[in-house]
Amino acid sequence: MTDRSGGDQGHVAQLLIELVTNPRDPGYEAAAARRGGEPSRRWYDAPLVAAGCAVIGFVLVLAYVQTHRAAPETAKVRQSLITRVHAAESRGNALASSARTLNDQLNTLRGNALTGAGALTDELNLDELLAGQVAVRGPGLQVELSEPPTPSGTAAPGRGGTVPITATHILSDRDVRSVVNELWADGAEAISVNNVRLTPTSAIRFAGQAVLVDFQPIASPYVIRAVGPSEQLDTEFASSPVASRYQTLVGVDGIGFTFSEQKDLSLPASPAVAPRFAKVSATPKPKGTR
Repeated sequence: MTDRSGGDQGHVAQLLIELVTNPRDPGYEAAAARRGGEPSRRWYDAPLVAAGCAVIGFVLVLAYVQTHRAAPETAKVRQSLITRVHAAESRGNALASSARTLNDQLNTLRGNALTGAGALTDELNLDELLAGQVAVRGPGLQVELSEPPTPSGTAAPGRGGTVPITATHILSDRDVRSVVNELWADGAEAISVNNVRLTPTSAIRFAGQAVLVDFQPIASPYVIRAVGPSEQLDTEFASSPVASRYQTLVGVDGIGFTFSEQKDLSLPASPAVAPRFAKVSATPKPKGTR
């Protein structure tokens, strides 16, 4: 009985040696032999190469010219938008300051008019506090959330590359809301987010890459201040699932998350907002009366 395994292995080894020592296909060898070892000299090869190079060069030059021609106009449009945004922010800040001044004057006049009506004044002050229309000051808790630092070596936007939103924008309106709701549940009496006072009608939303609080854009770091029993807020918040989640994200995603008990916090007042749909209902008269 013949051992064929040794012969097969020898044949495979011979093929591998042949492949390494002579990698060119026999067909190429035959074509080269017919040409006598000289490269092809067809008359249209050189013009085709020259024409291809000319077309590629023309496209590159055209792209370069168009890019640099549009760059100044793009820069002008961008600068104009930035100027308009800054002007709008300045007008908004001036109007907000004027509204706060007028509100303080109104409170002073109303207090003078209600002199002697102690119970009514106390009730009105409590309603204003709950509505967020008066500035408050007292002990509480401060929570800060911040985006992770931008990865080093990543191209800056507008300079030949873009940074993915998911790489630098991990936090959203949901994260700010979760902290705010937890602080309300822990006993906070007044809360502000990046110095924007929250009221019963406040909304925290997400638009593009910005968090909006009552339609005012805020950016990282998100500083949430809560006035209330500081020790209770600190204890309840530290043991909450919300704090546990963000402490985990500190190690996983690199976000910033800190909270600390504060002895003295100052929260601004919110501009007065008149309800558009809610109306005070008239007290129904008992039946049988006129």
